[in-house]
Amino acid sequence: MNKIIAILGAVSEEIAEIKKAMNISNRIRLEKSEAWPGKWLGKDIVLVRTGIGKQRAKEATRQVIEKFQPEVIISLGYAGALTEGMNVGDLLIAKTIISSESDSLSLKIEGPENLKWLELAKIIPPPDNAQLKVGRLLTVDQVVHTPKAKKELANRFQAEAVEMETSEIFLLARQNNITFISLRGISDAVNHELIDSSSFLSKDGEISKLKASCYVLTHPSSIKKVLSLQSHAKIATLNLTDFVSKLLSN
Repeated sequence: MNKIIAILGAVSEEIAEIKKAMNISNRIRLEKSEAWPGKWLGKDIVLVRTGIGKQRAKEATRQVIEKFQPEVIISLGYAGALTEGMNVGDLLIAKTIISSESDSLSLKIEGPENLKWLELAKIIPPPDNAQLKVGRLLTVDQVVHTPKAKKELANRFQAEAVEMETSEIFLLARQNNITFISLRGISDAVNHELIDSSSFLSKDGEISKLKASCYVLTHPSSIKKVLSLQSHAKIATLNLTDFVSKLLSN
Protein backbone atom coordinates (compact mmCIF):
# COMPACT_ATOMS: atom_id res chain seq x y z
CA MET A 1 0.00 0.00 0.00
CA ASN A 2 1.27 3.45 -0.88
CA LYS A 3 2.13 5.74 1.99
CA ILE A 4 -0.48 8.47 2.26
CA ILE A 5 -0.01 11.95 3.69
CA ALA A 6 -3.20 13.63 4.92
CA ILE A 7 -3.25 17.43 4.80
CA LEU A 8 -6.06 18.93 6.87
CA GLY A 9 -7.37 22.50 6.79
CA ALA A 10 -10.55 23.85 8.36
CA VAL A 11 -11.75 26.04 5.48
CA SER A 12 -11.39 25.95 1.70
CA GLU A 13 -9.22 29.09 1.59
CA GLU A 14 -6.48 27.49 3.70
CA ILE A 15 -5.98 24.60 1.27
CA ALA A 16 -6.94 26.34 -1.98
CA GLU A 17 -3.41 26.65 -3.42
CA ILE A 18 -2.55 23.04 -2.62
CA LYS A 19 -5.80 21.92 -4.24
CA LYS A 20 -4.92 23.88 -7.40
CA ALA A 21 -1.47 22.31 -7.57
CA MET A 22 -2.59 18.72 -6.91
CA ASN A 23 -3.51 16.09 -9.46
CA ILE A 24 -6.85 15.15 -7.87
CA SER A 25 -8.23 11.69 -8.55
CA ASN A 26 -11.55 11.90 -6.73
CA ARG A 27 -13.80 13.91 -4.40
CA ILE A 28 -15.11 12.08 -1.35
CA ARG A 29 -17.74 13.23 1.13
CA LEU A 30 -16.89 12.60 4.78
CA GLU A 31 -20.31 13.33 6.26
CA LYS A 32 -20.07 17.15 6.65
CA SER A 33 -16.48 17.37 5.39
CA GLU A 34 -14.73 16.79 2.06
CA ALA A 35 -11.60 14.96 0.94
CA TRP A 36 -9.63 14.98 -2.32
CA PRO A 37 -7.18 12.10 -2.80
CA GLY A 38 -4.51 12.54 -5.43
CA LYS A 39 -0.87 13.31 -6.12
CA TRP A 40 1.23 16.32 -5.20
CA LEU A 41 4.99 16.62 -5.59
CA GLY A 42 5.18 12.91 -6.31
CA LYS A 43 3.47 12.03 -3.01
CA ASP A 44 0.14 10.32 -2.40
CA ILE A 45 -1.96 12.99 -0.72
CA VAL A 46 -5.44 13.22 0.69
CA LEU A 47 -6.42 16.87 1.08
CA VAL A 48 -9.23 17.50 3.59
CA ARG A 49 -11.52 20.39 4.45
CA THR A 50 -12.64 19.56 7.97
CA GLY A 51 -14.87 22.52 8.84
CA ILE A 52 -14.28 24.93 11.70
CA GLY A 53 -13.88 23.95 15.33
CA LYS A 54 -12.71 21.04 17.45
CA GLN A 55 -15.74 18.81 16.94
CA ARG A 56 -15.65 19.08 13.15
CA ALA A 57 -11.89 18.50 13.16
CA LYS A 58 -12.32 15.43 15.37
CA GLU A 59 -15.05 13.91 13.18
CA ALA A 60 -13.17 14.53 9.93
CA THR A 61 -9.86 13.24 11.28
CA ARG A 62 -11.48 10.05 12.57
CA GLN A 63 -12.98 9.37 9.15
CA VAL A 64 -9.72 10.16 7.33
CA ILE A 65 -7.87 7.69 9.55
CA GLU A 66 -10.50 4.97 9.02
CA LYS A 67 -10.77 5.45 5.25
CA PHE A 68 -7.20 6.29 4.18
CA GLN A 69 -4.90 5.03 6.98
CA PRO A 70 -2.45 7.92 6.48
CA GLU A 71 1.16 7.55 7.53
CA VAL A 72 1.43 11.29 8.26
CA ILE A 73 -1.09 13.97 9.19
CA ILE A 74 -0.24 17.60 8.47
CA SER A 75 -2.61 20.02 10.19
CA LEU A 76 -2.39 23.49 8.69
CA GLY A 77 -4.36 26.69 8.57
CA TYR A 78 -4.72 30.22 9.86
CA ALA A 79 -3.99 31.40 13.39
CA GLY A 80 -4.15 34.64 15.31
CA ALA A 81 -0.96 35.91 16.90
CA LEU A 82 -1.01 36.24 20.68
CA THR A 83 2.33 37.99 21.09
CA GLU A 84 4.15 40.99 19.69
CA GLY A 85 6.60 40.17 16.93
CA MET A 86 4.35 37.66 15.15
CA ASN A 87 3.21 39.35 11.96
CA VAL A 88 0.77 38.53 9.16
CA GLY A 89 2.22 35.78 6.99
CA ASP A 90 4.62 34.48 9.63
CA LEU A 91 4.62 30.73 10.22
CA LEU A 92 4.39 28.82 13.49
CA ILE A 93 5.34 25.17 13.88
CA ALA A 94 3.68 23.76 16.99
CA LYS A 95 6.06 22.16 19.45
CA THR A 96 3.39 22.15 22.15
CA ILE A 97 -0.39 22.21 21.68
CA ILE A 98 -2.59 23.54 24.47
CA SER A 99 -6.33 23.19 24.90
CA SER A 100 -8.27 26.09 26.41
CA GLU A 101 -10.44 23.57 28.24
CA SER A 102 -7.74 23.10 30.86
CA ASP A 103 -4.72 25.10 31.95
CA SER A 104 -2.99 21.78 32.58
CA LEU A 105 -3.71 20.10 29.22
CA SER A 106 -0.46 20.60 27.38
CA LEU A 107 0.34 18.23 24.51
CA LYS A 108 3.99 18.08 23.55
CA ILE A 109 5.13 16.87 20.15
CA GLU A 110 7.00 13.69 21.09
CA GLY A 111 8.07 10.42 19.56
CA PRO A 112 10.87 9.78 17.05
CA GLU A 113 8.84 10.21 13.85
CA ASN A 114 7.09 13.39 15.04
CA LEU A 115 10.40 14.86 16.17
CA LYS A 116 12.01 13.87 12.86
CA TRP A 117 9.42 15.93 10.95
CA LEU A 118 9.67 18.75 13.47
CA GLU A 119 13.45 18.95 13.11
CA LEU A 120 13.15 18.86 9.32
CA ALA A 121 10.59 21.69 9.37
CA LYS A 122 12.86 23.81 11.55
CA ILE A 123 15.58 23.98 8.90
CA ILE A 124 13.33 24.80 5.94
CA PRO A 125 13.66 28.46 4.96
CA PRO A 126 10.40 30.40 5.19
CA PRO A 127 9.20 32.65 2.36
CA ASP A 128 11.06 35.94 2.02
CA ASN A 129 8.25 37.95 3.61
CA ALA A 130 7.91 35.72 6.67
CA GLN A 131 9.65 34.45 9.75
CA LEU A 132 9.43 30.91 11.07
CA LYS A 133 8.89 30.22 14.76
CA VAL A 134 8.58 27.05 16.80
CA GLY A 135 6.36 27.38 19.84
CA ARG A 136 3.11 26.88 21.69
CA LEU A 137 -0.21 26.74 19.82
CA LEU A 138 -3.49 27.23 21.66
CA THR A 139 -6.75 25.59 20.53
CA VAL A 140 -9.95 27.38 21.62
CA ASP A 141 -13.71 26.95 21.11
CA GLN A 142 -14.56 30.31 19.53
CA VAL A 143 -13.03 33.02 17.37
CA VAL A 144 -10.82 35.40 19.36
CA HIS A 145 -11.49 38.74 17.74
CA THR A 146 -10.20 41.49 20.06
CA PRO A 147 -6.63 42.46 20.97
CA LYS A 148 -7.62 42.43 24.65
CA ALA A 149 -8.81 38.82 24.47
CA LYS A 150 -5.67 37.75 22.62
CA LYS A 151 -3.40 39.31 25.24
CA GLU A 152 -5.38 37.68 28.06
CA LEU A 153 -4.92 34.28 26.43
CA ALA A 154 -1.21 34.93 25.96
CA ASN A 155 -0.84 35.73 29.65
CA ARG A 156 -2.83 32.69 30.73
CA PHE A 157 -1.34 30.07 28.41
CA GLN A 158 2.03 31.55 27.29
CA ALA A 159 1.18 30.60 23.71
CA GLU A 160 2.34 32.30 20.52
CA ALA A 161 -0.81 31.76 18.44
CA VAL A 162 -4.44 30.66 18.69
CA GLU A 163 -6.75 28.59 16.46
CA MET A 164 -9.70 26.19 16.74
CA GLU A 165 -8.85 22.64 15.59
CA THR A 166 -5.37 21.30 16.25
CA SER A 167 -5.65 19.71 19.70
CA GLU A 168 -8.32 17.23 18.57
CA ILE A 169 -6.43 16.31 15.41
CA PHE A 170 -3.23 15.70 17.36
CA LEU A 171 -4.99 13.57 19.98
CA LEU A 172 -6.39 11.25 17.32
CA ALA A 173 -3.07 11.07 15.49
CA ARG A 174 -1.31 10.16 18.73
CA GLN A 175 -3.92 7.55 19.67
CA ASN A 176 -3.46 5.90 16.27
CA ASN A 177 0.35 6.17 16.18
CA ILE A 178 0.30 8.44 13.15
CA THR A 179 3.12 10.92 12.55
CA PHE A 180 1.85 14.46 13.09
CA ILE A 181 2.98 18.00 12.43
CA SER A 182 1.05 21.26 12.79
CA LEU A 183 1.81 24.41 10.82
CA ARG A 184 -0.08 27.70 11.16
CA GLY A 185 0.06 30.89 9.11
CA ILE A 186 -0.61 34.12 10.98
CA SER A 187 -3.68 35.84 9.53
CA ASP A 188 -4.06 38.52 12.21
CA ALA A 189 -1.47 40.09 14.49
CA VAL A 190 -2.09 40.55 18.19
CA ASN A 191 -3.28 44.15 17.77
CA HIS A 192 -5.59 43.43 14.83
CA GLU A 193 -9.28 43.46 15.69
CA LEU A 194 -11.51 41.09 13.73
CA ILE A 195 -15.25 41.19 13.23
CA ASP A 196 -17.22 39.11 15.73
CA SER A 197 -18.15 36.11 13.59
CA SER A 198 -20.14 34.31 16.28
CA SER A 199 -23.44 35.37 14.71
CA PHE A 200 -22.73 33.65 11.38
CA LEU A 201 -20.57 30.69 12.45
CA SER A 202 -22.92 27.78 13.02
CA LYS A 203 -22.57 25.19 15.76
CA ASP A 204 -21.59 22.58 13.17
CA GLY A 205 -18.53 24.54 12.07
CA GLU A 206 -19.77 26.16 8.88
CA ILE A 207 -19.87 29.85 7.98
CA SER A 208 -23.23 31.05 6.70
CA LYS A 209 -22.43 33.29 3.74
CA LEU A 210 -25.94 34.73 3.87
CA LYS A 211 -25.62 35.69 7.54
CA ALA A 212 -22.11 37.02 6.97
CA SER A 213 -23.37 39.21 4.11
CA CYS A 214 -26.24 40.49 6.24
CA TYR A 215 -23.82 41.28 9.05
CA VAL A 216 -21.59 43.33 6.77
CA LEU A 217 -24.57 45.17 5.31
CA THR A 218 -25.88 46.07 8.75
CA HIS A 219 -22.40 46.90 10.10
CA PRO A 220 -20.76 49.07 7.39
CA SER A 221 -17.76 49.77 9.59
CA SER A 222 -16.88 46.06 9.38
CA ILE A 223 -16.16 46.16 5.64
CA LYS A 224 -12.62 47.42 6.13
CA LYS A 225 -11.92 44.63 8.63
CA VAL A 226 -13.30 42.00 6.26
CA LEU A 227 -11.21 43.20 3.33
CA SER A 228 -8.12 43.40 5.53
CA LEU A 229 -8.61 39.85 6.81
CA GLN A 230 -9.11 38.52 3.28
CA SER A 231 -5.86 40.14 2.20
CA HIS A 232 -3.99 38.81 5.23
CA ALA A 233 -5.46 35.33 4.78
CA LYS A 234 -4.25 35.23 1.18
CA ILE A 235 -0.70 35.98 2.33
CA ALA A 236 -0.93 33.25 4.97
CA THR A 237 -2.25 30.75 2.42
CA LEU A 238 0.58 31.40 -0.03
CA ASN A 239 3.21 31.12 2.70
CA LEU A 240 1.70 27.91 4.10
CA THR A 241 1.61 26.35 0.64
CA ASP A 242 5.18 27.38 -0.12
CA PHE A 243 6.43 25.94 3.16
CA VAL A 244 4.54 22.64 2.95
CA SER A 245 5.75 22.13 -0.63
CA LYS A 246 9.35 22.48 0.58
CA LEU A 247 8.66 20.15 3.50
CA LEU A 248 7.30 17.42 1.24
CA SER A 249 10.10 17.87 -1.28
CA ASN A 250 12.80 16.99 1.29
